[in-house]
Amino acid sequence: MANIKNFTSMTFPEGISIERFFDSCKGSCIIMSTGLASPAKGVGAYHAVLYYNGFIRHLRKTGIKTKSPSYPFVQGLLDAARLIRRACPVILLTASDAGFGDTDSPNRLYCDMILSSLLGVGCSVTVTVAKGKSKELARFMSTKI
Repeated sequence: MANIKNFTSMTFPEGISIERFFDSCKGSCIIMSTGLASPAKGVGAYHAVLYYNGFIRHLRKTGIKTKSPSYPFVQGLLDAARLIRRACPVILLTASDAGFGDTDSPNRLYCDMILSSLLGVGCSVTVTVAKGKSKELARFMSTKI
């Protein structure tokens, strides 16, 4: 992915909340996703949010067939990314790398699909990973927006 134009990776700033980060990103389209899976049962679910200039779209999906615990929330990012039809700056906010930074990840193909979808309409993309903040991100998505 190093040779993909308009894609950057950003470390989540230390000492700030998800809400404060969200407020600092006004003017960008923000896509957030959380998910859970039971690889033993082979199913999962996600909750994704697409936010842009006051427009909010919540996406939820259950019964996702999976072998990877992180696949469902990556699918949420992909489903939200496919809704974007015009060029804009996009921030993908996740609580896990999910394959964006790992070429050997089983989710790498889906991460590339997300980027291709966004870059295909001319978006600039920043992936921001808020490690250790999955519960805060899920709570913010469910109650604040």
